[in-house]
Amino acid sequence: MAIKKLLEHPQLVPARIAATTLALAVFGLYSTYSWFQWRHYLVPSWDLGIFAQLAKAYSQGQAPIVPIKGEGFNLLGDHFHPITIALTPFYWLWPSPATLLYVQNGLVALSVYLLIRFAQKIVKPWAALTLGLAYALSFGIQQAVSVQFHEVAFALPFLVMSLGNLAIMRLETERGPFLRRAVYWAFPLVFVKEDMGITVLAIGLVILWRTGWFRTAAGILFPLASAAPATLTQRSKTLLRSWMSTPAVAEASLLTLWGLIWPLLAIGLILPYFNTGGVFDYSDKLDVAAALGDPLGAFAQLFYPWQKSATLGLLLLTGVLAWAISPIAWVAVPTLIWRLLSPQEGYWEPTWHYNLVLMPIIFTALLDTLARAQAGTQVPARPLGKGPLAGTRRSLLDGMKHQAPIILPALTLLIALGTLPWQPLAQLGQPSFSSSTLSLTDEMKAEAVAAIPQGSTVAADLSVLTYLVPEHTAYWIGHSGEPAPDYVVIDRMGSAWGSNPPSSAVAYATGRYGSAAYLPYRTIGTIEIAVRAD
Repeated sequence: MAIKKLLEHPQLVPARIAATTLALAVFGLYSTYSWFQWRHYLVPSWDLGIFAQLAKAYSQGQAPIVPIKGEGFNLLGDHFHPITIALTPFYWLWPSPATLLYVQNGLVALSVYLLIRFAQKIVKPWAALTLGLAYALSFGIQQAVSVQFHEVAFALPFLVMSLGNLAIMRLETERGPFLRRAVYWAFPLVFVKEDMGITVLAIGLVILWRTGWFRTAAGILFPLASAAPATLTQRSKTLLRSWMSTPAVAEASLLTLWGLIWPLLAIGLILPYFNTGGVFDYSDKLDVAAALGDPLGAFAQLFYPWQKSATLGLLLLTGVLAWAISPIAWVAVPTLIWRLLSPQEGYWEPTWHYNLVLMPIIFTALLDTLARAQAGTQVPARPLGKGPLAGTRRSLLDGMKHQAPIILPALTLLIALGTLPWQPLAQLGQPSFSSSTLSLTDEMKAEAVAAIPQGSTVAADLSVLTYLVPEHTAYWIGHSGEPAPDYVVIDRMGSAWGSNPPSSAVAYATGRYGSAAYLPYRTIGTIEIAVRAD
């Protein structure tokens, strides 16, 4: 069957080769970036170490206990991300935090391939590749890769598969199968993170809208005046039959309910159950009651302070504004609301990994807009009127409709390339970053990690914390309540201390862990290591 399909459609082979080639190039580009990051001990936060401890625990058949977060801390009580168990086979093959960087790069590359394959069904081959490259170089992807692994990377292929089917269905006469595929690919998203359930709910509502059933239901429930109006019971039965018989309506309704239930279960039951404090740690990040009590004030908060408007503007620009006219754009709304209404300023910026899940939404929404133009449904004829300028308006709009699949992909790439100097990949042009030679600081950190005996417990600041995970039980030095570790590592130039580092690792460790005595062990440049005396 597959051979017959290729014989009937020989263009499938070069199309797949082109998509595969670009996806592999993207994987190579970001993996090169990640390799230099890892090589030079550039770790932006403790998150990579946290997820590495999770993967290490899963690979050993254990619960995801993460000492970096605290003694006995189960990471399933931090965020709801059971999909991260998929890291297990990769960590088996290569037990290193760096493994997670390449897994994330692979997920990015896979989503690039899938996006191109959908785009090839809508626009010309070169335009599909252009869109894929613009997506790969978008600020949300780059920033997420630069801050290293986060669980939301698993959402990328699922979002592209779900929303991509919604886009290409515009060009199909039999839309039911595409709507159902959009539903099925959205189901696993609830296992990526607790907030993704609301995104799934939004996808379900968009799919329901696309089925056209809402219009049918309104006509059944509120019929026009007639001589023999149906009773409410008869209309209810007709509505139920319509709900069951309209393609993908039942599935989309179930998806909407699925997306609503899982966040409630995760936040209200699962996360508090596994959390050491019996609570959801991030409940203070969004005051839902306050937002509902003052909707106008909440709406204003979406745009102020200026960082929020800047981020929204960059998101609109990334999809050349046109993505916002697609119904798929509504899928981005839940993520934007919880971020921009949160008092946490880090959520407002176009940095870190918070924009990663928005990139497939933006680009599939743009594809949907292009598919709408290709299908000739971009501009209805009725609003143009019949005046002397109607013909001119029609010509202009028709020209825009036909030029959009050419102009918009090119513009997306120009925007991605135009912002490149201010994005993380620009570091590849810096000799200090893109050199394979270790600096004196790198060598100092490597020596410090090698100096700690395997199997020991160690508390360290961010400087070398992540690199200690594979062979040690590693704690973050900023927590209290952990048992006295075998070794304490302090980098006086580490970011944890600012300009006021401890004067002595021994004095710090002895004061911090009062039940144990510590002695000097090694001093390597700016790094001082203390060893437990007993």
